[in-house]
Amino acid sequence: MKVLSSVAALSGGRIRGPAAKLLLGGAAAAAIASTALGGSLATAATHPARGPATVPTSDIVGTGLVNCAAATGEVGYSPASKAGGTSPLVISVWFTATKCSPAPGSQTTPVPKSVIGSISVSAKNTCPLAGVFGTGTLDLTYNYPGVVPNPMIDPSVATNVTLSNTNPPSPFWTLTGAVTSGSYMTSPPTPFTISFKPNVIAGNCAAGITSEYIARSNGPFTNI
Repeated sequence: MKVLSSVAALSGGRIRGPAAKLLLGGAAAAAIASTALGGSLATAATHPARGPATVPTSDIVGTGLVNCAAATGEVGYSPASKAGGTSPLVISVWFTATKCSPAPGSQTTPVPKSVIGSISVSAKNTCPLAGVFGTGTLDLTYNYPGVVPNPMIDPSVATNVTLSNTNPPSPFWTLTGAVTSGSYMTSPPTPFTISFKPNVIAGNCAAGITSEYIARSNGPFTNI
């Protein structure tokens, strides 16, 4: 009130003087407008929730084989991958593959916009890593907006998938296996090849490495 009295007179609960127009031109005007509308301006500006354009009425399962030309992702280590480190080492791989197309000779439908995969394996803790790291279950999801409500995905599983960088040892890592249930599987299951290059984000073998990023694939991910 001390500041108010220096710029305007208050009489009968109303502000008089030149400051009145200034005050009403800002927050006060917004408050009055809100009251006139019978509620909060924030409430008036909210949008109604939107549901999917269509709702599936049956299982949606893709068929055929898919190749994807590009990939990004990450490799994580828990605990840190370290020379003489404490075992076991859990290696977790996550990737998103894009630029997908039907595998040559395969009648693929629908062609997914992207394929997301994740796997964890248990290995001996050492650094640098080389050889066969371990075997686990690769979870795959296929996203094909336009065929199903975006961002709905269709899941699949590949069991007994091996993670390694052998034949010969190289900076490229490889996941080998086959989709055993869900979408994009064949009978008998067709082996896939997923090869990529991890790049250290920070750290070294002496101090420990906790994470690497996948910047590119080593050729296309085939038959996934």
